[in-house]
Amino acid sequence: MKGIYTFGLALTVAAGSTYAQNGPGNPHATAKLQTYTAEPTLMGTAQHPLNASGVEREVLFTENFANGLAGNNGFGGWTASGPNGDVWRYTHTGPNGAYNNLNEKITSPTVANGFVIFNSDSVNTNFANNPPTNIEPRASLTGSLESPVLDLSATPAVEIRFSQRFRFCCSDNTPGHFLDVSTDGGATWPTRINVEGGVQDNDDSGNEVFAVSLLGAISANPANVRFRLTQDGANGISAYHWQVDDISINTLPPNEIIMENAFTSQFGGGYEFGYVPQSQMLSTIDVGANIINYGGNPQTNVVVNVSLKNASNVEVGSSVITLGTIAAGDTMPAEAQLTLPDPTNVGIYTAFFTMVSDSIAEDNNTANNALQRVFSVSDALYSIDGIGVYPTAIATGTQVGTNSFTDNTQDVRLLNYFEVHTPATFYGVEVALGSTTAAGSFFSVSVYDTTDVLGTPANLSNSFAESEFHVITTAEKLARKARVAFLDPLPLAEGAYFVSANMYQADGHNMFIVDDTTVPQPSIASMLYIPNDEPANQNLYGGNGTAWGVRISTDASIGVKEVKGLPGVSMYPNPTTGVLHITTKKAETTTVVVRNVLGAVVKTATFNGTENTIDLSGNAAGVYTVRIGNGSNFAVQLVTLK
Repeated sequence: MKGIYTFGLALTVAAGSTYAQNGPGNPHATAKLQTYTAEPTLMGTAQHPLNASGVEREVLFTENFANGLAGNNGFGGWTASGPNGDVWRYTHTGPNGAYNNLNEKITSPTVANGFVIFNSDSVNTNFANNPPTNIEPRASLTGSLESPVLDLSATPAVEIRFSQRFRFCCSDNTPGHFLDVSTDGGATWPTRINVEGGVQDNDDSGNEVFAVSLLGAISANPANVRFRLTQDGANGISAYHWQVDDISINTLPPNEIIMENAFTSQFGGGYEFGYVPQSQMLSTIDVGANIINYGGNPQTNVVVNVSLKNASNVEVGSSVITLGTIAAGDTMPAEAQLTLPDPTNVGIYTAFFTMVSDSIAEDNNTANNALQRVFSVSDALYSIDGIGVYPTAIATGTQVGTNSFTDNTQDVRLLNYFEVHTPATFYGVEVALGSTTAAGSFFSVSVYDTTDVLGTPANLSNSFAESEFHVITTAEKLARKARVAFLDPLPLAEGAYFVSANMYQADGHNMFIVDDTTVPQPSIASMLYIPNDEPANQNLYGGNGTAWGVRISTDASIGVKEVKGLPGVSMYPNPTTGVLHITTKKAETTTVVVRNVLGAVVKTATFNGTENTIDLSGNAAGVYTVRIGNGSNFAVQLVTLK
């Protein structure tokens, strides 16, 4: 039996294996990934939940940096500390350096007065060159910016709030940006708060407001509070920047309870599948939420209610999760097993999460007291992504393809995790195509055991199933969807697997697959393989907590395989010393695949026309199989390379 990985193990396996998606600082990226929607997600994701403005509050401290590091707060100036504390600077111009994007300047309310920045990329740039160039080896940087000492003893129930924009690389995706809090004037810093809010390695956070309660952090001695902004380079951060402005400390509302996130995990482990075949659904589903008491008062008799409804808005299951009392400043998880109908009919289901407490009527902001999750029980499709399931108003995503990473236009593989709980036969794969996919690009698909993908080292040469190469047609490009069958039906026993879409550029025509970012996923839910990865030589990367649009299917009609019998094909000279001419009877899009005697692919190409050439130079002398197909028919010939 194949192992089914739990959430905790998934994070452990993928540690140090997150990948950087978009440039210019990513050494693998040629361009920023394209966004196909930009709506804010309302599904309860890892976005920081404490950004909602509330009722009128007393403002105890403000800093807009109009006077630079000398301070404009009425209490005193700011102090740089740590090995690279001097990297914290006051500026009006924003990030600069060999990799930085000048368009990523913070857009805080008082940006015209200036702001502070920890500009890692600037330190690692040689500005004597034109244009500026990267300095190697890059230095990882650690530095803090410390506030003046504050007496908050009269009102210890406070929050801190500030505008920020950041981007970091190249760490293992563990946190590197923190708010530290001291209650002894800065002699010790016992409280460390991650301010990254789930933003991934190499992604621009965009302008955001970070807010967090300090009630618990300063209770030891609220009369002697100091806080600092710290970039910790211990995790390898050498780029790009962290910009901060408009810091304030405000009193908390008396009552504010927040549902930070919610989840519907069909099989546990944190995985939330957008599509699950009816045959794979179990009798229960794991549901839960994370509840934060962000007010100054304790919340008593807190209860989370979960109602699962079908597309007709009929409740088909429910759970009541009793949490009891949540102290001010505390967070409490809620989790339960919700019983499903037997069977769970095919269709779209929405889980509605709500909560109540003794003080819910006095809650400061009731808009953050409820969330939803959506998934589909399908006839055949099985996938982590929920493209086409999540409502358009809340769906977000990007696309990844054959020009997303430098020197990786061929065999870029996107792998999705899935679990088989009832033995089933799978027939092929469907992919959700990115908007800039070009007809003429092509792909194949593979299925792997998790032990091969997650092994040390990973082994992607040992697949359970393969497909033929499939050329993207104009009709598929317009439909934003392509399907391909396995060479043979694939029966799978109970266990955990990966399905991979392997993308190829052809004659400058690129293929892209949608990356669904609506719901945060465990790090191995979607993985990336790039064949050329200098200088890291890692090749296989854990995911960015998102979901590729790569779906495996139990639909026997998912694709009609090509049949042998493509007339009018000739290849010469045979034997050849390298150059091989291929002619076809009809001018159409064709794909050529060359394999050695072991079956390994040594050359691929896509042509449009009747006269084409490939070069086998550099391969070992011997006999090769040359296959040419047009998507419906194919021909195979043996060619000898001298």
